[in-house]
Amino acid sequence: MNASLNGKLGHPNAWRADLGIYFRYIVMGWLVVILLAAIQLDFLYEAPFHPRFLIIPSLVGMVAGFFIARQKILSDEVRAKNMTFAALVEMAEEAAYLQNLDRSYRYISSAITDMTGYDVKTFYQTPNLFADLVYEEDFPKWLSYEKSVAAGRTPDAIEVRLTTKHKGLIWVRHVTRPIFDGKKIIGYSSTNAEITDQVNQANAMKELALKDPLTGLPNRRHLSSEADRLLKQDSDFCLVMMDLDRFKTINDSLGHSVGDLMLKKVRDRLELIAPYGSVISRFGGDEFVVILPDVTDEAKVEGLIESFLSAVERPMKLNGLNLHVSASFGWVFAPEDGRDVETLIRYADAAMHMAKQKQGVSCLRYAGHVDDHHQRLLLLENRLRKAVEERRIKPFYQPLFCARTGQLMGVECLARWRDEELGWVSPDEFIPLAETANLIGKLGDSILEHAIIIAKTLHESCAQKDVYFSVNASPYQLSEIGFVDNMKALLERHQLPARLLKIEVTESLFIGGNLQAINVLTELRNLGIGVALDDFGTGYSAFAVLKEGCIDMLKVDKSFVQNIAENEQEKALIAEIIQMAHIMNLQVVAEGVETDAQKAILTEAECDILQGYLLAKPMSEADFCPYMNCNGLEKERD
Repeated sequence: MNASLNGKLGHPNAWRADLGIYFRYIVMGWLVVILLAAIQLDFLYEAPFHPRFLIIPSLVGMVAGFFIARQKILSDEVRAKNMTFAALVEMAEEAAYLQNLDRSYRYISSAITDMTGYDVKTFYQTPNLFADLVYEEDFPKWLSYEKSVAAGRTPDAIEVRLTTKHKGLIWVRHVTRPIFDGKKIIGYSSTNAEITDQVNQANAMKELALKDPLTGLPNRRHLSSEADRLLKQDSDFCLVMMDLDRFKTINDSLGHSVGDLMLKKVRDRLELIAPYGSVISRFGGDEFVVILPDVTDEAKVEGLIESFLSAVERPMKLNGLNLHVSASFGWVFAPEDGRDVETLIRYADAAMHMAKQKQGVSCLRYAGHVDDHHQRLLLLENRLRKAVEERRIKPFYQPLFCARTGQLMGVECLARWRDEELGWVSPDEFIPLAETANLIGKLGDSILEHAIIIAKTLHESCAQKDVYFSVNASPYQLSEIGFVDNMKALLERHQLPARLLKIEVTESLFIGGNLQAINVLTELRNLGIGVALDDFGTGYSAFAVLKEGCIDMLKVDKSFVQNIAENEQEKALIAEIIQMAHIMNLQVVAEGVETDAQKAILTEAECDILQGYLLAKPMSEADFCPYMNCNGLEKERD
């Protein structure tokens, strides 16, 4: 690289290089002209040479040399600027080009080949080729942008897709600026950066933000956005909220993997039934929300909900298990029942929870009394959390008696709650709430330990030393790792013989042949702890549960007992249940015995143990101790 060009590229002594060029070319011009002049004079005139003959030629030579030097310097400056421009463009790794007014190319960077798959030569041969590569859906945006630039404006960059030769569709960020000579546009300069990865990542993040990762359905945020859009358009629609019944039991007893499969199966069934244009969302946990656009007829809504319910209630075969669930629904009309998303969702949720609380009701539309019920549920949950933390829910004790002799056989520990603000709260109200609010585990553990302490004191201080204590255990507790070890540790800590403790479970624990639950109960039996099947006949499993061999006691639900004195069929049915249980070496407890007639029939049918208000009501610890004639209990608790 010559000195002049080196100077134009930033050499600190560039002026010295220019001075040298001027000197060299002026001298060269002077010498050439002098030489030519001398030869010419010698050839034309034979007179002796005189220096005055060279004055004018010398001046001409020097001026010619000066102008040649000036041209050389200006040429080097142009070359230097072009080299600098090209180097900067190549270093930027962007596809850049310069165009004339007719859109033919004056300069194209080599990065254009990596971006489009077409070489630089092809671009030079094809005016405005870059525009031809713009994806057809984006071309109107491109054309509008280029017209704005041609008008002398400098709009912000646009993002468009290109149809490339080797990579298919790609995303680029395109910028074009007019080149001015004074106030006149003489061309255009453009830069293009590929942003495909950034766009894909942004789209993925957007999709993640709006979709439920498990089911792929729109999530709560997406649903709220869609409902808000419809409200702003003054569109009529129905919003239906669905909650799966007994899903928590399946999740707790069979594991989250089975629960996840069930949620996906529910998604598939809802998608098959929902009308075209509906938005199905997983709202969270086991809750789904469906938006039904342009649905304003109550009968149509109830028909669709009936279809949803039928689909959900069909048996599901998951991981080799045949599982059953049901669902509760609450729904609202928009904008009739609410003009904002939050209100609509709150009202639908309130209606759904009220439907869940009512026997034989699967769906409800929002009404004012529904909201009152929902407000109570919210208050109840807040109070319940505090009560569980502070152990304000106490065990009450209900004795169980031998049907034949009347001897005290056992005591069931029942959770009872008297709230300072709400008063007495029914177990039918707070136990399901404790399950849905994930409080049942802590509540159950508290009642269990309390019962063991009382049972130990009773065993040591009272004459009736072989009275067992039974405690309900939820599927959540039984699914916890180390449950059996914790039970063993509690018995050892309080030195209570294992035979004096029974764990009561419900049929829902055995949904789908729950092997984990069966193994846990078998381990409890091996420790000497009894296992009773509570509320027999109200669930799905019925006698199939008894075949597993992990049960030693059957508790017949009070719904089988209450009509046996008036209904011969029910009387015969309970006799058959007792007989079959005895064949399987199970003791039978009849719950809800309230009349002498019921007691007589059950005794005649050879029921082993009776429980009910006729014999003894649940008692607080303060009443239970005197009832047992066991002062040691009171002293121990003091």
